[in-house]
Amino acid sequence: MDKTLIITEKPSVARRIANALGKPNKKIKRNVPYFQIDNVFIVPAAGHLYSLREKNPRGWRYPIFEIDWAPIYKISKESKFAKAYIDNISEIARECKFFINACDFDTEGEVIAYNILRYACNIDPSGDNVKRMKFSTLTRDAILNSYRNLIPSPINMAMAGITRHFLDWFWGINLSRALTLAIRRAKAYTTLSIGRVQGPTLKILVEREREIQNFKPEPYWELEILVEKDKEIIKGRHINGKFWDKKEVESARKNSKDTATVEKISKRKITQKPPNPFDLTTLQTEAYRIFRITPQKTLEIAQNLYTNAYISYPRTSSQQLPKDINFRKIIEKLSQLRDYEKFSEELLSKERLTPNNGKKTDPAHPAIHPTGVIPERLSTEEKRIYDLICRRFLATFYRNAVRQSQRVVLISGSERFLIEGITTIDEGWHPVYKYIKLKEEEIPEFSKGETLRVKDIKILEKETTPPKRYTPSSIVREMEKKNLGTKATRSQIVDILFKRGYIRGESIEVTPLGMKVVETLDKYCPLVLSETLTRKFEREMQDIEEGKRNSEDVIEEGKNTILKISEEFKKNEKNIGLSLADAFRKSGKEVLGKCLECSGNLVLRRSKFGDFIGCDNYPECNFTISIPKGNVKVSGVCRKCGYRKLKLITKGKRRTFEFCINPDCPSKKK
Repeated sequence: MDKTLIITEKPSVARRIANALGKPNKKIKRNVPYFQIDNVFIVPAAGHLYSLREKNPRGWRYPIFEIDWAPIYKISKESKFAKAYIDNISEIARECKFFINACDFDTEGEVIAYNILRYACNIDPSGDNVKRMKFSTLTRDAILNSYRNLIPSPINMAMAGITRHFLDWFWGINLSRALTLAIRRAKAYTTLSIGRVQGPTLKILVEREREIQNFKPEPYWELEILVEKDKEIIKGRHINGKFWDKKEVESARKNSKDTATVEKISKRKITQKPPNPFDLTTLQTEAYRIFRITPQKTLEIAQNLYTNAYISYPRTSSQQLPKDINFRKIIEKLSQLRDYEKFSEELLSKERLTPNNGKKTDPAHPAIHPTGVIPERLSTEEKRIYDLICRRFLATFYRNAVRQSQRVVLISGSERFLIEGITTIDEGWHPVYKYIKLKEEEIPEFSKGETLRVKDIKILEKETTPPKRYTPSSIVREMEKKNLGTKATRSQIVDILFKRGYIRGESIEVTPLGMKVVETLDKYCPLVLSETLTRKFEREMQDIEEGKRNSEDVIEEGKNTILKISEEFKKNEKNIGLSLADAFRKSGKEVLGKCLECSGNLVLRRSKFGDFIGCDNYPECNFTISIPKGNVKVSGVCRKCGYRKLKLITKGKRRTFEFCINPDCPSKKK
């Protein structure tokens, strides 16, 4: 009987698929588990088993385009484990005639399987003997349904992913070499890097930083009225809002009298529809707003919840729940949990369950939703993200919230003032999705023509405020808006900018080094920072996936772009190096953080007794922070306080620790 090999992205998914398909015989070879059910083998990968590398390395030169795929264990010593996975798959593949890709249904999942099929299995991934399981949840029903309804391999999706890997390698490696060689030419010995999406993203942050730095506050005035109504003091404001001329606001105050008459009353009912189901970006935004969980951490948690079959696939752009999802069955399962029992029962009493779907769609996966599988042993953060997803899912089926706004226009002398209030008539979906607070502004009932005593009229002096800094959440939203990166990579790109020391803090501030990188590249090689160029390649990769473009043509176009960038770099290498070297040397003093005792900067110092952190105002300031013995390197930036983190590799057992240098960092307070 012909044998079949099912390839999964990781061991936990292999186990879940095996258990769904029957009673598997678990086997272990080379310390890697796999499963067999009659003539079907379910064998796991461990993410990407193959990666791109330079074909013939000959030192640090650029541009480099001669690259090929190789087993990841031949490229990175840290990936030695991958050899066992590849050997297992190769050995079992020799017995099999049919192959099924059961990796995540997205471009990365396709790339993982595509490379395994052509290199480890030594077959054509586009052959008729290769099929695809497509599922959005890892529940038993979803797995069985996808296995019984196999689809042809989406080769175009794989080619779009392959193209992305090539372009990212061309940008990442070549630009990193160009930056590093330029700065070394200026006698500064460090490694700098920038990527295809990182450059435009950093520039967005720098532009906001410049707006803040160049911002000049402008004064303005507001006129506030206090009137007495039924022994209660009610506040109102001048109907013009802001006054930009002090004389005008003073004149308005003089024109007002000690009484005010109700000129007009208007009431309006406001209907608030339930929130749309979660796509990944909205989930990340809400998780950061409510819990301060970073977008990248939210994605990691959601991925773990998905792998355990608690939620659907998280890397989705969709805000829609299709009709073929059994909503009632999921809600019945959620009713077993005390937190959702009341809301679930109310929904189950309805004849029809219709979600308030949003506009955003995704051809691969629906909006994020719970599966109905009841979780066990979740961490605190996992509980928070799961609760957020469950409540959002339930809320989207709920009735509208109804509120009433009231506007009262007063006339005092020749000036008009406005009193506004808003109250809730029906909370609707709000108790379910408790993370949006309803602001109540109750005001008493007024009658048209009623005369009120004016207690006071105040001139309030204010000034305009600078634009807000981006947060890890809002920059991900901005990247999505500008079509930079993908839903799966945006939060990771922001993380990389933090780790490279280009940005710091929860309210993102661009470091002097980050500012200089953008300033220098903008002057000598603006293509590296071009949003338009990055968007163009994103569109072309989407065209490849849709069968409108050829992968080879887009890769060739990418090569030509890197050639242009490389020419600009080499022509201006000296100036680029001098500019960046100066910023790097300065950042060497600033990057660790401000001294906790004076206005100086903390720097890493070395003595015959070992490494320590000291103030650069020594000997005027003797402040120091001790460091455990070992090999110390400056690593990322602490998001909580903006100080640098150190990576310590201890002697002997070669353990690695990463810690923030700031003894007062909020992350160290329990």
